[in-house]
Amino acid sequence: MAAIEADITWEDDAARHCDRLVMPEPALQADAALIRARAALESSGAAGIDLSRWITPVAQEPRLLPADAFRLRTQAVAGRHYPRLAIAGLAEGSRDLRPCRLLASGAAGLRVDLNHPLAGRPVKLTLRRVEQDAAHTRFIQLFDGPGMQSLPEHPQSCYLPEGALARQDEAEDGRFYASPRMVHHLDAACRAEIARLYGRFLKPGMRVLDLMSSWTSHLPETPVDLEVSGLGMNTAELAANARLNTRIVHDLNVDPRLPFADAAFDLVVCTASVEYLTQPQAEFAEVRRVLRPGGRFVLTFSDRWFPPKAIRVWSELHPFERLGFVLWLLREAGFADRRSETLRGLRRPEDDPYIGERDYSDPLFAAWGTA
Repeated sequence: MAAIEADITWEDDAARHCDRLVMPEPALQADAALIRARAALESSGAAGIDLSRWITPVAQEPRLLPADAFRLRTQAVAGRHYPRLAIAGLAEGSRDLRPCRLLASGAAGLRVDLNHPLAGRPVKLTLRRVEQDAAHTRFIQLFDGPGMQSLPEHPQSCYLPEGALARQDEAEDGRFYASPRMVHHLDAACRAEIARLYGRFLKPGMRVLDLMSSWTSHLPETPVDLEVSGLGMNTAELAANARLNTRIVHDLNVDPRLPFADAAFDLVVCTASVEYLTQPQAEFAEVRRVLRPGGRFVLTFSDRWFPPKAIRVWSELHPFERLGFVLWLLREAGFADRRSETLRGLRRPEDDPYIGERDYSDPLFAAWGTA
């Protein structure tokens, strides 16, 4: 079905970003500026629009509040975003979930940035018509999240305070993954977008490492002459993956060292698994070692995972902040030309087992960098 894709592109010190939302065409009918943009689409196939009124407030000075204004039972962590309802005195109504960034937290009180996460940044928006099936998304949802992946002033203490890498289930990972799970963890629409994304980096004859692999590698069908190595936790799952030329069972949380030579690969992909790494900084450094100069490390994830084995910080961060965490890990490991991309708003396939829970496809978050 025909739909509209809205893309906002922007950049900061961490990366270049592209955040995408697919929506039905009627989503442009509720606003005069959007109606004009739709008319431009009819004539040229693409349209731009002034975003200033959707990314407000802007240029507000930080608000100072008492230390006890923080309402959540969790620890207040400087650098993270919280809904205004989480801090007494900020909400304008009982449903004010607009994000604010906690700049500082301590005995002296809280310092809070109320500006939209994209406020003050040069942001470009493009609308284009696409042949995709959209969920019941609205234009305003485009600005719900983007900007939060911008790194905080002190990333180490924001993303990795004490206990951030702990898990609910600290038992040996080999036991958890002992039984094969031949199931898809993401819906078909999201999986297709992951394959399409990976395809942008592939060339015939490339050496590819599927890091934390399973029974499927989410790679596109072409090119067919790739040399794909899979490193995972379950022998049966790896054996069922017909895309793999080499299969290695290895627990990265026991030993983050990769059993490969320097510069052994042209591309490393990691799908819906980065949240399970208990030594992520060491692992990202290892990935950079096994990539040839100019090779890329591409990570994709969504908003579904196995809670018992995910690191604690993953569940504490907003989905877009998780993207910032991954970008920071790429930066710390020395990856250059860092990028991020998100895609939301696709309709979940009708035959998906979770169609009754939500009609929209699993959102896609991706980050990559160059060795």
